[in-house]
Amino acid sequence: MKRYAAHYICHPDKGYLKQSLIEVEQGRVVSIRPLVEEEEDVAWYPGVIELTRDEADGSWIPYLYYPFDFKTMQPVAGTQRRLLR
Repeated sequence: MKRYAAHYICHPDKGYLKQSLIEVEQGRVVSIRPLVEEEEDVAWYPGVIELTRDEADGSWIPYLYYPFDFKTMQPVAGTQRRLLR
């Protein structure tokens, strides 16, 4: 299982979750929780991790958006979308 954290996690049902952590197994999010203290084996990324729902099985799939404009909460020119596995 891999763990990722970012400034924000964009959850379609809950909005932007600040300084949160996701746990990913086989490319699917298995848990989301606040990042309250430093933890081992967490990959910290700048930008935003967006969760999108897989239409086939309903699971969440995480994508990293970087760079990201935090003032407008929108991607900027040159923003890349990368699947987190």
